[in-house]
Amino acid sequence: MGTTTPRLMIVALLSVTSMSLVPVLIKFTSANIETIGTARLAISLLALTPLMLFTRAFGQLNRRDWTWLLLAGLCFGLHWWTYFYAIKTAGAAAGAIAMSTFGIHLLLLNWIIHRHRVSLFECLLIGVSIVGCYLVVPSPTIDGAATLGFLVGLFSAFLYGAMPLMHRRIIHLPTTTRTWGQFAFAGVFFLALWPQTHWQLEPSDWWALLVLGTLCTLFAHALWVKASSELPGVVTSSIYYLYPPLTVVQSWFFLGETITTVTLVGTALIIGSNLILLMARWVRLRRLQQSVV
Repeated sequence: MGTTTPRLMIVALLSVTSMSLVPVLIKFTSANIETIGTARLAISLLALTPLMLFTRAFGQLNRRDWTWLLLAGLCFGLHWWTYFYAIKTAGAAAGAIAMSTFGIHLLLLNWIIHRHRVSLFECLLIGVSIVGCYLVVPSPTIDGAATLGFLVGLFSAFLYGAMPLMHRRIIHLPTTTRTWGQFAFAGVFFLALWPQTHWQLEPSDWWALLVLGTLCTLFAHALWVKASSELPGVVTSSIYYLYPPLTVVQSWFFLGETITTVTLVGTALIIGSNLILLMARWVRLRRLQQSVV
């Protein structure tokens, strides 16, 4: 189990703050979804591929490893595309709020795949999260595109929740290798969408893509890997849920998005239910470990 230190807490907070800029920058730039994904992945792979070659990591992979890297990468690529779509159509704040439901999706996936028991209390938390989504999503009669965008964001959160289950299959691989595989095969996904890319952009769009690829991807990911590897899981998971509130504030300040009281209540219900679910699972695990000892 990791240990909590002020330095590691600062590292985790810097990482989440950097990641919270992603929805704002995606909404800000006029670059389309395919262009944004291609640019972010290209920058990441340009940095990671030489490291993979230098450490001769490719020679350590077998067929099973390549298969799971392929599946994880394609899932990640679809997650990115749907997440970007949600942001572009529903707004930066709504996209981030939809993503905060991934904890509920992870619970349901563990129930479906690993047959983990879901308690009545956890079912209640799922219900609270659904109520929160109902409050956040705009009425189809008011803005059908935004409603569809939010629903696509929920599907993106489902894909994000599936990622840890795939990475468990290749947990023996170094983090750098798993990250490279995730980015590389997500690149294959976006390469298939290359005809949809559009590179005639304004200077401000290029700057946004550069910040997305460096600060919000490489820098934030490196810090998060360090923090999540050395801090207790319950601490890093709790810090991650600062992502949506930070994005909501930034979308209001930088993009002028309207944030209503109902939206804030719905967001609080979603994040609160996911956090309580996280804490309940952690307490259950601690009790189990103590009973074994």
